[in-house]
Amino acid sequence: MTIGLRVLAVIAGLAIAGCQTGPGPLEAGASAQLPASCSWPRRTQASTEAWVRAGIAELEARDFSIRNTDLSLGVVSAERSTRQPGMGAVDHPWYDGISFWGGSRRHSATGFGLGIGVGGGFDDPVQIERVSLVIGDETVKMTRDSSVVDGDGYVIDARSYNRDAFCREVSGAIESRLLNTPEAP
Repeated sequence: MTIGLRVLAVIAGLAIAGCQTGPGPLEAGASAQLPASCSWPRRTQASTEAWVRAGIAELEARDFSIRNTDLSLGVVSAERSTRQPGMGAVDHPWYDGISFWGGSRRHSATGFGLGIGVGGGFDDPVQIERVSLVIGDETVKMTRDSSVVDGDGYVIDARSYNRDAFCREVSGAIESRLLNTPEAP
């Protein structure tokens, strides 16, 4: 019995030690994955309000819908949705509607086929991109994430979507808007 208790104590100790060596708190978070081009210095002396307005104009030009803004904090959040045609066929290779006899024939190729044409059919998943733009006193930061949601509302994929090229394009376009738009008195 004592050997069994010792083995159990060793296993419990290893399990607890394994938990302690896991990842630490989220002190780095998403900004650890933020490319350098997604954080840039405010090179123009335009007001925070002008930066917010230029950011809004640029994001709207890229088909983003503005969700929230706060001029006093210098924050803009926006999102855009893009259908992903064909991606739904991977998860639903057979007809996904309601059969003639009731119930669902989800993921099934059996049956008499009386239900074909009755029901919802295929819904393409949608990619939802969210962008946050934060205009500080000295720097501007932009983060972007992406989620792909299927027709039933289930998240297929979610990840940070910070891309160097996107940040360079948007930051350059915002600064260009600021240089080409005189600030109101």
